[in-house]
Amino acid sequence: MKKKLFAFAFFAASVFALNAQNEDLSFVMQKDSLDKKEIPSYSVEKNIVIDKDEIRLALDSTTGAFSLYALPEKGREIALLSSYDSGSSSFFALKAGRKEYKLARGTGIKTESRRTPLGAQMAYLIPDVAQVVVDFSFLPSIPNSTRTDMLRVTVYTINLGKNVQSFALKGVFDTVLGENTSAHFSTAARSKVNSETLFTNMSDDLWIRSSNAKAAVQFLLEGAGISRPCNVVLANKENLVNSSGWIPSVQHGKSFTSVLSYNNSAVCINWDTAYLDPLKTSAVGFFISVATDGELPAGKKFLSDLAHGKTMLGIYSKVAVPTTDVAPLPTPLTPQEAGLSEKEIHDYTKNGTPFVEVTEEQLDPEYIQNLLDHIASLSNDVDKEELDRLNLELDSILAKLGVER
Repeated sequence: MKKKLFAFAFFAASVFALNAQNEDLSFVMQKDSLDKKEIPSYSVEKNIVIDKDEIRLALDSTTGAFSLYALPEKGREIALLSSYDSGSSSFFALKAGRKEYKLARGTGIKTESRRTPLGAQMAYLIPDVAQVVVDFSFLPSIPNSTRTDMLRVTVYTINLGKNVQSFALKGVFDTVLGENTSAHFSTAARSKVNSETLFTNMSDDLWIRSSNAKAAVQFLLEGAGISRPCNVVLANKENLVNSSGWIPSVQHGKSFTSVLSYNNSAVCINWDTAYLDPLKTSAVGFFISVATDGELPAGKKFLSDLAHGKTMLGIYSKVAVPTTDVAPLPTPLTPQEAGLSEKEIHDYTKNGTPFVEVTEEQLDPEYIQNLLDHIASLSNDVDKEELDRLNLELDSILAKLGVER
């Protein structure tokens, strides 16, 4: 279902409130969308499969699972993560206070898959606790290229409770490519990793790569625009999935074989705890690069480009993840930047300032909730005028409903 937006300055934030890479992000909207005054935010779909050059992304809202594939020039797709048991062995998990949640449908968690302008999202709702949105955005590793070989993964956590709460996030990825080769994993500093390993600092290793002769997948975990993990564990998949501790225990030198599975390796990435006020948002982000046909996935050159602020495909300026506990607001496009006509600019603004007149559609509970979520996502250094305007809109809506804020 397409979201209709009712204020020009609001539409850019609505499109990117959950796709935001940093405060410099901008997006060039399609002119026909502007002419219709209908800006696509996301559409909810039961199952989503997107093929972009070298990568296939698949989301299943019935299970909350995500799958990744490499697409070689010839032949069938190559699974980058285990597809056994509907892909449930690769997942994100949330720790709220002392309680842990595996993010998947069931046990009171609701899931929703969304198609976005840049890729797709999987949203997980834990009622009265949190909403977690995993955003997958496609991009090329080479500046100004149009060939997609990477995913930008940004995970947003919104506190839906009534009190300040601690939230920690981890991702488990059941890799498969290296399991029948001489090296289960490799990093920038290590050509082979064939036993359980704990990384507490990725400044030298930079990435975790799983590869064979046909394909490679690489998790970039250190560099500009990447949220530094506090722990990265390589271990047997069963040990990671069934770990009794939030951070899995490691037996250095132990093989990736367990009583339940042979040579079955996986990656677990833990990020630092964030403390969030009610309706505040935290975000962590990293990149996944993919290669096929014996090529190497994007690595040091891409990280160097990030460090020097080179743009990607003309829609990104600096690609970065917020370093604060609150996801920042992307910079909205001005009417002139969006290519609006003088009449359209007049329709969307009053004396150069965007405004919103309350309509019946804005009284819809879903619209009001989206507005609340958007206000809650603003960073501390957001432009005060923008925050005042959004709060004024909310006050106007509530006043029309006869509700005191």
